[in-house]
Amino acid sequence: MELLEQEISKIEASIDEYDEVDTVVMADSIQAIKEAGYKLEAVEPLLQLLERHPAAYFGDPGEIVHFIEGLGGDYEKYLLASVKRKPTVTTIWMINRCINAREDKKALIDVLKEIIKREDVEPYIKERAQDYIDFLPIPRIAPWN
Repeated sequence: MELLEQEISKIEASIDEYDEVDTVVMADSIQAIKEAGYKLEAVEPLLQLLERHPAAYFGDPGEIVHFIEGLGGDYEKYLLASVKRKPTVTTIWMINRCINAREDKKALIDVLKEIIKREDVEPYIKERAQDYIDFLPIPRIAPWN
């Protein structure tokens, strides 16, 4: 895990005074993590990085999110645990991306609703969660129903 920790440290050290990660450093570090063969075992440490910097900008969606999502749905249990510990701008965005990709959305929508109710969550994160809920498409009901 030494390489994984070193690369995560590089990403973390690149976060500037404006709470933005250096995208070149992040891309190089994620590439090194991939080349070393890390997969699901890298998810939790990467999510913990996001938790330490809940307002930081890691890209749209950025190399970390692309790496994690590229592992398939197996990462979702780690994402849900992370959001339960400490929701961040990036992790709730990832929840929203999961909602958009699924047929069964209710459980994940409920996760966003829980975030909004929590006292230990920063207001800007609650607002973002509410924005995702507000933007959900309304199911169309035929007029004759």
